[in-house]
Amino acid sequence: MTDSQIDWDALDALYQKARRADVGGDNALAARLYSDVVALDPDDHLGATLRLAHLEGNKPEKAPSAYVAALFDQTADSFDRILVDELGYSVPLMIADRLKERELGPFEGWLDLGCGTGLCAMALEDVTTHRTGIDLAPSMIEIASELEIYDRLLIGEVISFLTSETVGGPYKLITAADVFPYIGDLDPLFNGLSGCVEPGTVLAFSTEHLEGEAWDFAVGAHKRFAHASGCIDRTLAKHSWSLTHRDAITVRMEEDAPVPGELIVAIKL
Repeated sequence: MTDSQIDWDALDALYQKARRADVGGDNALAARLYSDVVALDPDDHLGATLRLAHLEGNKPEKAPSAYVAALFDQTADSFDRILVDELGYSVPLMIADRLKERELGPFEGWLDLGCGTGLCAMALEDVTTHRTGIDLAPSMIEIASELEIYDRLLIGEVISFLTSETVGGPYKLITAADVFPYIGDLDPLFNGLSGCVEPGTVLAFSTEHLEGEAWDFAVGAHKRFAHASGCIDRTLAKHSWSLTHRDAITVRMEEDAPVPGELIVAIKL
């Protein structure tokens, strides 16, 4: 089914009905209705599969690309104001501070995964050259291009990009600020990274933290993935990255409550 064949009003009405059942605690009805949403829209622009995963404890590999692209395209114009001013998001500045504290950089060759509107570019402009950014949302890329900081900007899904012939590299610095919350299984991403890095490449990223699950990840109530510290450790070790820095951080506020996360810096062995 193509986007033009979808009855968006009917789809939204069905999704809202599912959400009411979900919030009301009728899990069986909510799961059935979310499944109906996905049947009407297999690409899942509304992220119903993530609601199902939270209800049923499923572990999809990543968030649907159509959902992520739609989510950020819809909020592009107000993204910085909402995320930074209202939700207290400051991960790009945290990354810049940690790199400076550890005297890492400057970096000739930087890849910014999930670059969004360019918040990392503004934070890291002084310590990077030859900058590449990629994001799923065209509206985000359009705003990022107005900064005139990136040398190359691409629209695409990060894992597909990392395994493509256009990936480039090797990069000296790779950042992924607020990217892992939209990816569950991290192995495909790290497999992709192996083709565009070299020993000494620095990787800096944030996660939302999953408490009490030593080696696992899960979908939370807000359709984002949380990863346990053990899951991050296992993945880094498996793909030959050395963990050099870990901070417990507040990633953002959500419904006036802090969202716990981790800020990680690792170096390729």
